[in-house]
Amino acid sequence: MSEFQSDITDKKYDEEGNELDKYGFKVKKYPDGLESVRESVKNCEQMTGLDKNVMAALLKGEWSECSTLNSLGRSSQKIVIEYDIKEKN
Repeated sequence: MSEFQSDITDKKYDEEGNELDKYGFKVKKYPDGLESVRESVKNCEQMTGLDKNVMAALLKGEWSECSTLNSLGRSSQKIVIEYDIKEKN
């Protein structure tokens, strides 16, 4: 077994279930792109200078994330927020 594989299998956890690094410190987990944007909008809901109703509508909307790839090889990540959705009857 190589030295790299032993690092993967020897994960340690504290009593609360948090993953620890090789020195015993808690490994910090960062939110992904979608969670980061959602938290940013949530924080903006109370900011002055922004319409509180618009921020609330954004939070109530449908959030999605997708990966794109075009014929030239360009790839990207997209975060889409659909809000103020109205269905035609």
